[in-house]
This record gives sequence, C-alpha cells and structure tokens, in this order.
Amino acid sequence: MLPEFTLSRPADIDEVLRELNADVVPYAGGTELLLAMKMGLLVPSGLVDLKRIPALREISASESAIVIGAGATHDEVARHELIQAHAPLLVQVEQNVGNARVRSQGTIGGNLCFAEPRSDLLALLAAFDATVLLRSVRGDRTLAMAEFVLGPYWTDRAEDELLVSVAIPRPCPTGAYVKLQVTERPTVGVAAVRTAAGRCRVVVGSVTEVPLVVAGASWDDIDADGIVAQVEPVSDIAGSAEYKKHITGVYVRRAVALARDGAV
Repeated sequence: MLPEFTLSRPADIDEVLRELNADVVPYAGGTELLLAMKMGLLVPSGLVDLKRIPALREISASESAIVIGAGATHDEVARHELIQAHAPLLVQVEQNVGNARVRSQGTIGGNLCFAEPRSDLLALLAAFDATVLLRSVRGDRTLAMAEFVLGPYWTDRAEDELLVSVAIPRPCPTGAYVKLQVTERPTVGVAAVRTAAGRCRVVVGSVTEVPLVVAGASWDDIDADGIVAQVEPVSDIAGSAEYKKHITGVYVRRAVALARDGAV
C-alpha cells in the first residue's frame, strides 16, 4: 500500500519550484516513484503532480540542440517528428524502454532522476553528450550527464530543484545501441556513436554503476578488451560477474561493428 501523502497540481513551473523540498517531491509518470513508495524506500509527505504543465512536455529544436521537456513520456519522444528526423537512434531506444506501460506513462526526466544504473537512456544520452537543465527558485544549472549522475540512484539534483529539460547537441551523433535483456531491465547496453566532429564514442551501461565512456579518433581506437577490464559487474539473477564481463566484450564489438557500418 502507498503511504499517506498530500497531492498538489500546480499550473506552472514557478509554482512547482515554490513547493519542492526534502519532503515534497515531483511526480510525473510515477513508474519508479510509486514503486519506491510502495516498498517504503521513499516516504515523502507530499507529491507535486507535473502532468498538467505543458511546458514540461515540449520538444523543440534550435540551431545548436534538440531540447526535450523532462515531462515528455518515452512514447511521446519516440513519436515526435523532430526526434525522428534528427535523432533516429533515440527513437529506436525509446521504442524498447521497459514495457508498454512504462513507455506510455514514464517520462524521460523521471528516468534520469532516478538514475537506475540499468537504464538504456543513461548510456545513450551520455553517448550523445547530452545536458540537463535544473531549475530552482535560486536559478538555473546546466550539467553534463557525467556531472548529473553521481552513482546508482544518486544524482546532483538538489531537493528544491526540478529537472526541466534535456538537450542533445546538433547535429545528433549517429551509430548503434545494442543490449542484452533477460529480465525487466537490461543486463548490458552499449551505445557506439560517431559525433559530428568525427570522433568515435562508446558508452557501456547497465553492467556498471554509472555509464562508462570511452572515446577515440576512429573505431580502431576502441579496445573492447580494455573496456571489459574496466567494468566491475556484480553477480545477480541476470548472470555471474564473469558472464557479464564476457557479454560486455561481445556487445561492445557488436555495437562498434554496427556503428562502423552506419546503423542509424
């Protein structure tokens, strides 16, 4: 059962910011938050419903970036014409996040704020060199993904801050994302992309506490064995640590091969 809590439904972001504190937290899709509350891991005294704030669901483009409102659901991101035109690899990943319920209700901002280590989006957005915009009554902060995600379920978002949007630099990188998933979450996910500047970047997620980023001037600079040596997986229901190290190498090589061939 959910613990007792108050629920407010503000009409704009400014009103949200005035309400947030250590005991009052933002609520969007609720796919992670409500589960944590049912398990007793989070017991906030109040929730601030963000679903009635259109600004948090906007997706727009400037000359330098694609900007995705943190309240946009995975389905909304995957179906948006700007994302389909400029970031097809993100479309591919969003179409395979979780399950149909998660994709229709879960939001990109909620996914990032929970910093679940077995996340497709954390790895891909790190590969894209994406940034997040945090806002509070004290002002705005912009952080790179590596600065924002500090560890498993741990981000640099202060208790009075709201994740407003995610920005992906244009032109968006192209490449591939591959994953092995035998339970509800990926066992390993690997993004391999080529940036607009021609640099090659591989990001390993799900098997690490935070995404592991490796870059090189060409695909020949990406050492799969060296990447495997850096991951320190934990044995669990999805497989032993030794097995996860092995499949990390397999999926790094697979992602690089697809990216080299110009997947998307």
